[in-house]
Amino acid sequence: MTSSTTDNLIQVADLVDRPGASREVDLSLPVPDEFELPLAAVREPVRLDGVVESVVDGMLVRGQLSAEVGLACARCLRAVTHPAHVDVVELFANPAALDEEDELEEGYELAEGHLDVTTLVRDALASAIPYRPLCATDCAGLCAFCGHDLNESDCDCEEDDLDPRWEALRGLQLPEGHGPEGTG
Repeated sequence: MTSSTTDNLIQVADLVDRPGASREVDLSLPVPDEFELPLAAVREPVRLDGVVESVVDGMLVRGQLSAEVGLACARCLRAVTHPAHVDVVELFANPAALDEEDELEEGYELAEGHLDVTTLVRDALASAIPYRPLCATDCAGLCAFCGHDLNESDCDCEEDDLDPRWEALRGLQLPEGHGPEGTG
């Protein structure tokens, strides 16, 4: 039996106060409205496959969240599709079961017989998106001078490895042992 959902809400009223009871979930979820990343577009649907289990403190959600993410290559800016898969294990606390000193984590609470997985989806997807996506491991990138895509062909720009701000130091002669290879 799979769980029912409305947008990002999972109905779990039948599992409340029944520790050990569980249900498989196989859900197709929308991307949270407030989820925005520069240069990344999460394509719907977001899939959540796993289990919701009733525990003494609330509901435990375990499974895998997956989605396709449209990105731009960090070197050449070509469009890249990245399959994002992340394992999730999160406790949605029952406020009635918490001690006074326990703190309720915002977005991870059991409320009125349902779980709102918006925060779970947002947090999991943000951590699954690569920091520097590449279209290929050997991507040559763009020419720093003219912007030509070096994966297509070489350009006619002359490479000057020296940053112009360091030009005044080009002729500097350091005493032996004080250069980049020295220890002095």
